[in-house]
Amino acid sequence: MLINFWYPMAASDEVAEAPLRVEALGQAFALFRDEAGFVHCLSDTCIHRGGSLGTGKLHASCVECPYHGWRFDHEGKCTHIPTLTDDAAIPARARGFVSRRGAIRTRFRIPR
Repeated sequence: MLINFWYPMAASDEVAEAPLRVEALGQAFALFRDEAGFVHCLSDTCIHRGGSLGTGKLHASCVECPYHGWRFDHEGKCTHIPTLTDDAAIPARARGFVSRRGAIRTRFRIPR
């Protein structure tokens, strides 16, 4: 895998009203649309217990893990854990994305 290169993930029309699990470069990803219709790409693996986000549900622009219901926004930030209070610290994880000419592409970046 080359860093800072764009890789095709799916055709834009493949990402509908439910998350889509895709595999690329030996990795699994979850593609989903937020309420505004923008497509986002996260690692498919929920950081809690390894559930597949690509087989989860959508809730208010977040993807929900089917295993324990953790929810992640478009940046991969966990926004809801059913068993925690609102003031509890929540972990985050994300991948970049872009949609151009009907294709969903992602690129891998080294944090600066």
